[in-house]
Amino acid sequence: MTAPGAGPAPGGLVLSPGAGHVPLAPGRAGLVSVRRAVAEDRTAIRAMFGRCSTETRYRRFHGPVKAIPERYLADALSGSAFHYALVARRGQVAGPQARGGDIVALASCRLVDEGAAELGLLIEDAWQRRGLGTRLLRDLVTHASEAGLRVLEAQLLAEQAWITGLLRPYGACRLSPARDGVLNVTVRLGS
Repeated sequence: MTAPGAGPAPGGLVLSPGAGHVPLAPGRAGLVSVRRAVAEDRTAIRAMFGRCSTETRYRRFHGPVKAIPERYLADALSGSAFHYALVARRGQVAGPQARGGDIVALASCRLVDEGAAELGLLIEDAWQRRGLGTRLLRDLVTHASEAGLRVLEAQLLAEQAWITGLLRPYGACRLSPARDGVLNVTVRLGS
């Protein structure tokens, strides 16, 4: 079922004017809905984590993590203003009532200091390189700006330094070494 006002686009995409929908990269028909994470997403997020490769988990948590960290998950699903989290779900239904289709990504913006937050994204392997990370990052930055945050931080593996290019449109970026193979990136919003 296509959302009202949606229509086919070149490459077989289904485009939707709804703010919650993300068209996938050309040649891969379908939509992903994005919404705020809720407590009822716990089981689906754990299932998504289980579908992620060891490499994807390592890139997100910088260690050999076999299960999603429970404290992180509890905070992300708490609905707290201190930890704003989004999920992306396969399918065309947006909003908290979205059912059917698997959660394929979890993105978060967690306050770490006054005016500063840490970003984190976990995207299931099969859904990487389709523009979903760029969309989720944009939504997190929009939230951060609206919440009055001035600084965003993230930790990346050295091989992921290319991600700073996705952050540069939002402000001045500073990249610095943190520890063996891990980099800190700091973005001053709007500068």
